[in-house]
Amino acid sequence: MDNLKHVNMAKLPLYSVLLLLCLAGLLLSFTELGSATAHHSQGDTPVRAAIEADTSPIIVIVPHPDDEAFGFSGVLGSAVAAGSPVRVYLLSDGEHAKAASTWLSHQADASSSKRRGALSESDRQRFGLARRAEFFDSMEALGVPATCLVLMGELCRKGELETPLSAGIIAGHIRGDCLQAGFPLDEKTRIFTVAPQLGDCNASQLYGEQHRCQIPKMHELSARAAALLCSEPEGLQPAQVYFFKVYAHGRHDAQAPIVIPATTESRHFRAEAIGKYSDIGKLSAPRIYRGALKSEVEYASTLQQVRDAGFSY
Repeated sequence: MDNLKHVNMAKLPLYSVLLLLCLAGLLLSFTELGSATAHHSQGDTPVRAAIEADTSPIIVIVPHPDDEAFGFSGVLGSAVAAGSPVRVYLLSDGEHAKAASTWLSHQADASSSKRRGALSESDRQRFGLARRAEFFDSMEALGVPATCLVLMGELCRKGELETPLSAGIIAGHIRGDCLQAGFPLDEKTRIFTVAPQLGDCNASQLYGEQHRCQIPKMHELSARAAALLCSEPEGLQPAQVYFFKVYAHGRHDAQAPIVIPATTESRHFRAEAIGKYSDIGKLSAPRIYRGALKSEVEYASTLQQVRDAGFSY
């Protein structure tokens, strides 16, 4: 690069100047690539190795359909393939997403009221069921049987679960359900969920500047419920909680305390799971969908790390 600075461009033919500029650009690209690779590799390999080698049970708490695919489908699929038993709790079908009106207006039987965006409760339920179908397809792609899925939003609609949901209600139901289903919830159990919202200053330190203003309420409840499962004195405490970042689509968002690099297997699981959301998931969050498809790494933190950053529950 320094040698290029001393070349007298005026005395060179145009094609030579262009060639030198291209070489300079390539050198810069390789430098940046090496820096990015070093960042993604530092301290990450032991994390992935530990997750894949560990076949202990996993509880997954998902706020809405597509969060698991965008956030941690590579890690989850690899863990299931390694033999980890899994139980997945979907808190909501996401029927109140802003994309409901747009999706319903594109359906063959859309009425004029739907095209104007006036949605009835049955309209939203139909939209939610469509999102749930994508979630089922994603889980199947990750090797998770339908019998391992618990639909907490459906339980709320049936009056079988207290509403509105709180972190305490969610954690209590998970404990009771695990006990009834005979699913282990002890010091060997791991929990996968989405990243919590943190204080303004600390959020950018852990997850990036954009993270602090984009966290829906159900994401917050998921994170707090996972933390409660690890702190309730009357219960056995799971071994570890991993809070995975869903919004990792932009250059400024690609950061977290734990950056887990991709493997051939995890790339496959991510592509398969995210691809199942090519209808509603893509419509609901097009930027996140496109970014998640391109991203091969996954971003997480542990409970201790978010505690240190000011997360309270």
